[in-house]
Amino acid sequence: MIRLLSPEEMDAILAVMDRERHFLYYSYLTARRARTVQVGHYSANGELLGVLAYLRGMPFHAFSVYPVHESFRLKPLMIDMLERLKLPQEAVGSCMVNAEDKHLLEEQLEIISPATPIILMKHRHPEALPPVDEQVVRLEPESYNRIESRLAEWNTMAFTREELQYPFYGIWAGQELIALGGYHIYSEDYVELGNIGTDASWRNRGYGRKICAQLTRTGYAISEHIYLNVVEDNKTAIRLYQSLGYENVCRQYIVPFKL
Repeated sequence: MIRLLSPEEMDAILAVMDRERHFLYYSYLTARRARTVQVGHYSANGELLGVLAYLRGMPFHAFSVYPVHESFRLKPLMIDMLERLKLPQEAVGSCMVNAEDKHLLEEQLEIISPATPIILMKHRHPEALPPVDEQVVRLEPESYNRIESRLAEWNTMAFTREELQYPFYGIWAGQELIALGGYHIYSEDYVELGNIGTDASWRNRGYGRKICAQLTRTGYAISEHIYLNVVEDNKTAIRLYQSLGYENVCRQYIVPFKL
């Protein structure tokens, strides 16, 4: 049996799940719940076998998967989601999962390219943060159009306009916004840094480090749980985050597949 999850069922999953092991789906149950469509696969006696969830409003087809039982099957749920949301067949979907769930996707869906390893990092050493830097300033609403244009130039594909409600910080060189950063999630439950970039002509001068340090400080104003995701191949960025007090907590994968 396939049907939409009730709010009570989502709350029940949230009460028992491991946030760091299912980091993306955790966000679908918390900060992003209002924008999601969540479909459950149930056994004949009503036992939940697993969930396929879709996040509306992204610039790509963003899915999340939460397996509960080994008999969980994704294809029937994908067919249901295609019909329910009128999604285009043969389009590309994307999902970020842990290593165990990656094998399930690869076995049951048509993968179109190798998965990209992603490292989830958590801040655990506040003493590693450098002093406040006056170059880094909070960006006000009049800078929002510039933020959007810069992130588009840097191909920050996960950015959505609703994230402008969270704090953004930047560094200016005259009238040019040369570095900036913000958050994907900014809540008392947890904070996730994101939308971080530096203009190509201004890189390797420590601006990204300054932005990340301020974002981390501001994160602590609302939550003690501060995370970020980084592509595993980006060793320079990983070393930068480690120097600021972040530690690796989970290896994940971005898996692209045909709908």
